[in-house]
Formats: sequence, C-alpha cells, structure tokens
Amino acid sequence: MLHGVGRRLKLLGRCVRNVFHLFPPSRTIPLASDDLDEVQISLHAFVMNLYGLFENLAWAFVLRHDLEKKLGDRRRIGMFLSTTQQYLPKPLKNYLTSETLLKWHKDYLKNYRDALAHRIPLYIPPATYSPEQAQEHETLNQSEWDYIYSHKWDELEQLRDRMNTLGSACPMFVHSFGDEAGGKPIYLHPQMICDAKTVVEFCDLYFTHWHEHNEAADPRIID
Repeated sequence: MLHGVGRRLKLLGRCVRNVFHLFPPSRTIPLASDDLDEVQISLHAFVMNLYGLFENLAWAFVLRHDLEKKLGDRRRIGMFLSTTQQYLPKPLKNYLTSETLLKWHKDYLKNYRDALAHRIPLYIPPATYSPEQAQEHETLNQSEWDYIYSHKWDELEQLRDRMNTLGSACPMFVHSFGDEAGGKPIYLHPQMICDAKTVVEFCDLYFTHWHEHNEAADPRIID
C-alpha cells in the first residue's frame, strides 16, 4: 500500500499537472517536438500507473484478509477478476461490475495499457490539418528531402519554419490506426480528468470498506 499505491498516486497527480502545463486544453498551435515528447512520456506513465494502482489495491486487499492461499494462483488476483471480486464487500464489487466501470476497463484501461506494454505505445499526433494544409504539408515534405540532398540549408530552415505553422494542435491520443486493434482516438484532457476522478472515487470507497470481505465466496470460481 505504501510503496505501490502511495507512489502511484503521487505520480498520477504529477503526470496530470505536466500534461495540462505543457499542453493546456486551450492551445491551438502545435507543440514543439520536445514538448510533445514530454507530454507523451507523462501520458505513458499515467496509463501504466493507473493500471498498476488497481493491481496494488487488489493485492493489498488479498493480503489484508489472508486470501492468497484460497485463491491459489497469483494470476487469479486482480481488481477486475471475478476470482478476486467474489471476496470483495458488496459496495466494492457493485462499483467494479457496474456497466460504466466494465466498459471503462475493457475498452480503455486494459486495451490501452496492454498496447503500451506489449504492442504499440500511445501516440499524440503532432498536428491536425485541413485538406488544403495537408496537401501543402505533403508538398513541403517532398521539398524538404530535395533541400537536404542538395545541401540548401537556408532554404531548408525556411521550409521547416513554414511547416511548423501549418495545422492545429491535436488533443487526442491513440495506440494503433488499425481498427482490428481497437485503437480508437481518445480526447486527452477529458480522459485524464475522468481517470483521475475515478481513482479518487474508487479509493474513497475502497478505504471505507477494505476491512470487510465476503467470507462465503467460492474459491472454485475460475475467471
């Protein structure tokens, strides 16, 4: 609880502050490359620690009530696993199995955390473009390589300055552009606020009830 949940809560708060400082929701001008990298670093840390927080809370509950032997396998311990949920007091189980939380966990938290950890890292596009801007950007991008090959450094600098003025900041993130991978674009700032509020809401409920547990649970349940 101290070294898991406590550290993660502190990092989650810092990640939110970093993102909103470097990329305020009102910003329309595309971010500089280094700033965009910093925002993505904070987003990655946020999602990983958000996922890990619920794992830490599940383990704290299991250890608090000496349930590890009853569960029998570490892979059956998890806040969103029915094998662990069967031991939770009713208020916690009802919260976690509500339609809203189930959808949040399946479509967003697990999906995006698994992609980040095992497949494609979360990505914030550098900008969004109108059709006209997209065409100009493509033309400039082709000229960029011509200037590089011909060592026209002054022209190259002017061209890149022009490219940086095109488009608007993109306040969304995704992990994959393939529909089969479930990479649906998500608005960055509203999602982080919703996630932070979910953590606060669940932790308040958790610490109100974590001393209770369902003694009538069936250890044979397999998730």
